[in-house]
Amino acid sequence: MQAPATLLRRLRAGALALAVLAPALAAHATGPAAHAPAAQPWQPAPSERLRLIRQRGSLIVGVKTDYPPFGMLNAAGQPEGFEHDLAQDLATRLGVRLTRVAVTGSNRLQKLQEGAIDVVLATLGDTAERRQIVTMIEPDYYASGVTLFMPPHSSFRTWNDTRAQKVCATQGSYFNRTLQQRYLFELAIYNNARDAKLAVKDGRCIGYLYDNTALMNDLAQPEWQGYRAPLPPTLETPWALAIADKERGSEFERFLGDTVADWHRSGLLIAREKAWNIAPSKFLAETHALWTRREADGTPYCRRGADGGWRAECRNKVFLTSTDTSGFTQLGLWLNETTGLNLSLIYDPFDRLQFLLGLATTLLLTVLCIAGSLALGLTGAVLAESRYRAVSRLARLAAVLGRMTPPLLVMYLILFGIGSMLAAHYRISLPSMAVVVWCLSAYTGAGVMTALLDAASAVRHEEPAFRLRFSSVRRVARLASAAVTAALVNVAKATMMASAVAVPELLSATTAIISDRGNVGVMMNALLLTFLLIVFAVVRLLHRLERAVLARVEP
Repeated sequence: MQAPATLLRRLRAGALALAVLAPALAAHATGPAAHAPAAQPWQPAPSERLRLIRQRGSLIVGVKTDYPPFGMLNAAGQPEGFEHDLAQDLATRLGVRLTRVAVTGSNRLQKLQEGAIDVVLATLGDTAERRQIVTMIEPDYYASGVTLFMPPHSSFRTWNDTRAQKVCATQGSYFNRTLQQRYLFELAIYNNARDAKLAVKDGRCIGYLYDNTALMNDLAQPEWQGYRAPLPPTLETPWALAIADKERGSEFERFLGDTVADWHRSGLLIAREKAWNIAPSKFLAETHALWTRREADGTPYCRRGADGGWRAECRNKVFLTSTDTSGFTQLGLWLNETTGLNLSLIYDPFDRLQFLLGLATTLLLTVLCIAGSLALGLTGAVLAESRYRAVSRLARLAAVLGRMTPPLLVMYLILFGIGSMLAAHYRISLPSMAVVVWCLSAYTGAGVMTALLDAASAVRHEEPAFRLRFSSVRRVARLASAAVTAALVNVAKATMMASAVAVPELLSATTAIISDRGNVGVMMNALLLTFLLIVFAVVRLLHRLERAVLARVEP
């Protein structure tokens, strides 16, 4: 019976001795582990392509000659442009001559894979699909988006203003379908940019949908003087240099990445942008600020880690993984990688902001529509009980029309019917938010008015002389409360109609995220859950309000 106690005492003594001796043993350790060499820093692999470039004495770069001012032919037939300047800088840094090869959007990657060129520097968008077949160099050196080429008299200010309008586009543009789904405009497809711009000139569409960098050059031409691109670029896509897939992790990739980083730090890209009269790029300004930022000890904020990769905050956010980040971003990416649930509003700050702004707009719509429905319903019921027959009949007729007319139809009639005439003749633009609140409040208010009038009729069975007045609303509150509450809950659900007329509420924000990410199932379930929580909160608040009102009513 004493054995366990004895064993326990021995274990305690052994643990104490180990704790005392451990520091001394560690200090006098002479085994191989004590003198293990520190981990060697990551080194890029040798590059066969870089060896070939130096051996032949020239760098072959695929560039464009049909995309001014980034790549074009001058009056003497010589190639020049923004990207040609960058190609020359690469060759100068390598100490070799530059050889240019003209490429197009359809053959640039093919020439790279065939080995006909060393580098692609030709307005190449950095996409996940391209990263599967070639090595895209980080950081990206430029970015472009999509905007609308519009006539001088255009009054459009935001993308939401283009909803239900006819827009010109060229066949095969990758952004056509995405933006049509997002803004619901009607696309008129042309075979080339020239015809599309002429259609804008003739008034056959409100604008031409195309890459903003190309349109900036068009706007500088005398032929299009006065034309503009007033909408902010959307679907922004960064541009990157590309080399062969087998060069991933090589000295060549390392050299190109360090060179582009220096372009950002030195301001070379901004200087070349000014030299070619290109409109200042928000991407270049923000990236220059990021890459010139320094830590407290003076080291660059954007630097390579032990694995040779750039710091996560300085990379293209689209291609980060959970191992590159921390916090909510890491959680969202890990969830996507391990379960396939692409809940981008967790890991992407832009999507999260869109969703939260949509939620705030929906909540504001809900509050305004409930208040408007109660105000119109109560006012209408009092007017319907007026002693003046004309006033009473007019109020009841308004209630019937309000209940029988679909609110979405009324929204379209006001915004695209009356609104179009006001814009064309008087330059007056009706605010979509106000139209939505009015239409939904009128529709629901008619239901509230009917419930109050039914309750007033029930009271008159006992008091024939009773007429509904603002001062006597409490008398009918108990009888009408259930129907009024149901109508107000329904208007909270109906706020999603606002997305049809470009109000950026929750459904609109969700569909915008889906258009960019393709995560239909996940985002629609997130939308459903959010709306269930909103409706639940509205029901609870209305029930509390109902109990508070009924508690003050005489039994």
